[in-house]
This record gives sequence, C-alpha cells and structure tokens, in this order.
Amino acid sequence: MKKCVKKCYLLLSLALAVSFTLPVSAADLDDLYRQRDQLADELDKAQSASQQKSKDIKSLQDQIANLEDEVKSTEAKIAGTVSEIDKTQAEIEGLSKKIKTKTDELNELKKEINIALVEIYRFSARSSWEFVFGSGTLGESSNQVKYVEAIQIQVKSQFNKLTEVKKDLDKQKEEQEARREELDNLKARQEEYKRGSEYQMGQKDRLKNMSAQQKEDYDAQAQKLKSEITNISAEIYAERQKRLSGGSEHLVGGGSGYPYSAIDVPDAWGFLTRECTSYAAWYWNVVLGKSWYNTRPGSGSAYNWPNLAADQGYSVSSSPSVGAIISWSAGSLTSAWGHVAIVEKVNGDGTIDLSEYNWIRYSYSYRANVDPGSYGSYSYIK
Repeated sequence: MKKCVKKCYLLLSLALAVSFTLPVSAADLDDLYRQRDQLADELDKAQSASQQKSKDIKSLQDQIANLEDEVKSTEAKIAGTVSEIDKTQAEIEGLSKKIKTKTDELNELKKEINIALVEIYRFSARSSWEFVFGSGTLGESSNQVKYVEAIQIQVKSQFNKLTEVKKDLDKQKEEQEARREELDNLKARQEEYKRGSEYQMGQKDRLKNMSAQQKEDYDAQAQKLKSEITNISAEIYAERQKRLSGGSEHLVGGGSGYPYSAIDVPDAWGFLTRECTSYAAWYWNVVLGKSWYNTRPGSGSAYNWPNLAADQGYSVSSSPSVGAIISWSAGSLTSAWGHVAIVEKVNGDGTIDLSEYNWIRYSYSYRANVDPGSYGSYSYIK
C-alpha cells in the first residue's frame, strides 16, 4: 500500500515508537491523508536539507582544514617576524654604537682643527717684519714658516678626514633610520598576521558551529514531523478497521510465511520490507515461482504496478483470478501510493478474498468478501 521508493523509505521509517498525541481537526480519511502527505513533503524537505548540511559540513571541514593550514602558515610568519625584529633591533643598537664612536671622533677632529686654526691665526696676525726680524735668526724664522705650513697641511688633512667621517656618519644615520622604518614595518606586519590568525580561527569555529547547529535543527524538525505522521497514520489505520466492522467484508486469521521482520529495509526484489509491495513480490517469486521485481526504482509505488507489469511482459485486466495481483490507484482508503494485494479467492457475488501486508500497519492480514470497487479504481496483474 505504500510506494517502495526513497520517499516511501523516508516516510514509513517513521514508525518508531513515538507516543505523543497530535490533535487532528478533520475526521475523514481524505483530510487525514492530505495532512499526512503535507507533513511527508515537509519531512522530505527537512531530511534533504539535513543531508545537504552533511555535505556542507564535509565541504566546510575541508575549508576548516585549509584555514588551519593558513593559521599555521600565519603563525610561522609571526615567528619569522619576531626573529627579524630581534635581528633588526640588534643591528640598530650596533649602528647606534658606531654612530657614537664616529661622533666622538668627529668632535675630536673639530677640536684639533680649531687648535691648528688658532695657531695659524696667531702667526698670521704678526706683520711680515715681525715675523722675519722678530726672530733671533733667519734660520729660526725659516723654521717658523715651515711650522705654519705643516699646521696648514695638518688642518687640510684633518678637514678632509672630517668630511669623510661626517659622510660616513650621515650614511650610518640613514641606514639606522632605514632599519628603524623596517622595524616599524615588521611590527605592523606582525600585528596584521596576528589579526589574520585570530580571524581565521574565529571563522573556523563559526563555520564548524553553524553547520553542525543547522543540521541538528533540521534533524530535530524531521523527528518531530515523523512523530506527527506516525500519529496521523495511526488514525488512518484505525479508520480502516472501523470500515471492516460493517458489511460482509471481514478479517480471517492465519499466517503467511512472509519471512521479513525488519521494517522498511530493501528486500530481494527492490521493494521495502513489510510493505504491501514487498509482500506481493515475495508471494509471486517464492510461493508462485513467478519472477517479479522493481523495474522502475524510485517509481515502484503500488499504483504504478500496471506499468511494472508491462515492463515484465505480464497482462493487465479487469477480471480477477486466484494468484493475480490487484493494484489499486491512489485514493483516500489506499493512500497516496495505492495498494497491492494477492487474490486468494474469487467469490460468486463478485467479491474477492485477499492476502496482503500493511493494510493493518506493518502486519499480515487476510480479508474475505472484499468489494474492490469500494476502494477506488483497480486492475489485475496476471
């Protein structure tokens, strides 16, 4: 009575023991089915969303792994900049010492030049006569001229040296300034790396928590929908039982030999166990020895069995016969997926006896004196 496809599997896997009562406003089966089908669609969407979130989580796990690699790379860069900062700081301190040495040297040269200039000025201030005849002898005068010339040479040499020292000092100061700028850049880059690392770690946690929480929400929604559908299904089966209490149709005791005990797991013929379709397929294959299987996975619902019959070379008619499969179309008493059963007996009054599964929830039943037309349109597969 239920289509044996993915949606069927999703829908009737709901028959888990959930025991709260869902208020149903409509009493007739049409409304009950509409409510159940609407909930089934919502369930399908919630489960699809959950499955998509599982895929998203896998994708996000890959992204998280990449972020973790980026974090490690960033941390390595931070460690590298720490080393560069320390090295640059040491170089700056070394340059500071050199600059101090050069500055002291420069100051000393300036003092020496000043002394020499004063000495030159002292001799230059004397008149030529005093310079020549004020000396004791001409030889002494000549020595004094040579002394002045020597001082002038010394001053010139010291001035040249002073120029070189100053040039070297300026160069070291420029280098020091450049290293300080480099140090500032390294520190700024380090802070940028740290901020990037914090963002990457935060993003990783956000991605992980977001997808996990969304999946949990979808799963909780799906579980709630399953509970609601289970409760509505119980009312549908109860309404069917009421209809069995009137008229000539009635249940007959007995067992079937159908071997499956698990609910809604794939059977050997492409249907789901303890559904009407699985029982009918088992009956034909095992009891009658006739091959029957789901030729249209995803479209193996009971109402679609005439098409499955055409696929496998079986005939479809309006006349019953013992061993034939009766296939009802979708309807208020057969559900949105129709129903199939095995014809066990053809009675003289036009009724038939049926064996089936899941007319009573997930159970075997034998119904006698069934008027097939009272459950909607139908056909027989032989």
